[in-house]
Amino acid sequence: MVRRLVSEQEAVEETGIPAATFRNWVATGRLPKPLPELGKYDMKAIDQAIDRISGLGGPANALDNWRARSK
Repeated sequence: MVRRLVSEQEAVEETGIPAATFRNWVATGRLPKPLPELGKYDMKAIDQAIDRISGLGGPANALDNWRARSK
């Protein structure tokens, strides 16, 4: 079982995304940043972001909803 809060390396390993791509997606907002003060990534939030990227999920929040409507 994967822990919910993980290091960057653990998130990279769990997702199977190359480290450079993972960092780029975090920097561009495709994947969530680590939690403030903890420096840990929330795997539940990452899973939801990947669902949106792959078209499995709708907008998860008001900003995503606005972005979807603005395209």
